[in-house]
Amino acid sequence: MPQRLATVNPIRSILMLADTSPRTATRLTIARELAERHDGDVTALFAATPLHAEPEGRFGAVAGAAATLDQPDTRQLARERLLQDITGGEELSRVRWAEVTREPVLQAVVQHALCTDLLVLGQRDPAVAGHDLPAGFTESLLIESGKPALIVPDRGTASSVPDCMLVAWKPSREAARAVTAALPFLAQAREVHVASWSRNAVVGAAGGLDIVGHLKAHGITPVLHQRGYEPRSIGDELLALAAQVGAQWLVMGCYGHGRLREQVLGGATRTLMHTAPLPLLMIH
Repeated sequence: MPQRLATVNPIRSILMLADTSPRTATRLTIARELAERHDGDVTALFAATPLHAEPEGRFGAVAGAAATLDQPDTRQLARERLLQDITGGEELSRVRWAEVTREPVLQAVVQHALCTDLLVLGQRDPAVAGHDLPAGFTESLLIESGKPALIVPDRGTASSVPDCMLVAWKPSREAARAVTAALPFLAQAREVHVASWSRNAVVGAAGGLDIVGHLKAHGITPVLHQRGYEPRSIGDELLALAAQVGAQWLVMGCYGHGRLREQVLGGATRTLMHTAPLPLLMIH
């Protein structure tokens, strides 16, 4: 008798990056709710240590952040406060704890990320001082790991079960990977919108499926918002459309124009990653 194949669930393991910020509790709550919904588990990785940036490495100053142990109780105190805020001090089901200690922090987090299905991260506004991790850490983590990340905003409310989602689409590798990563969530949403900026209609190549047909093949019927030329402030346009349709998550690829250009000029990816008022599901 042939063996029956198991149903594939792409969200079995979630890595939530914990730090000393108050929003860590929000991120952990969302990660646990996602784990419950997809029958998975959460690793809460505490990486908040005194850091210094090293100039060597593939992505410059952010490529190797080394931890020191001058304040060995910082992580334990933050963990205890986090549990106290969420559960009154009780341990959490579906959550295991891990810590970065003496390794270079970025490399250590990447090693954890490579063996997980989804990252849950926080924002890091470059204009705000006092963060536990160096500038550019999130960007480098996404590039080094290649894993999808849900970036939870530092303000307002964030839903783990979005009824309405907005997809930023363009015919690119990054956007295609973002849609694939988002399929488990898009399939559960009540309403899905797709925004696309192009001089030409969104159609499939050589008779193949376009983005609407691709989503319909997965049981998702999206509303297409076809625009003309791509605006200079595409990030603002996306946020305006998200507010208009009531989107609770925004799905988009990272660095569609090339990382160096966005790093120097400040592109939609970096702007939205650090300042968007709704969760972003992103992948490089």
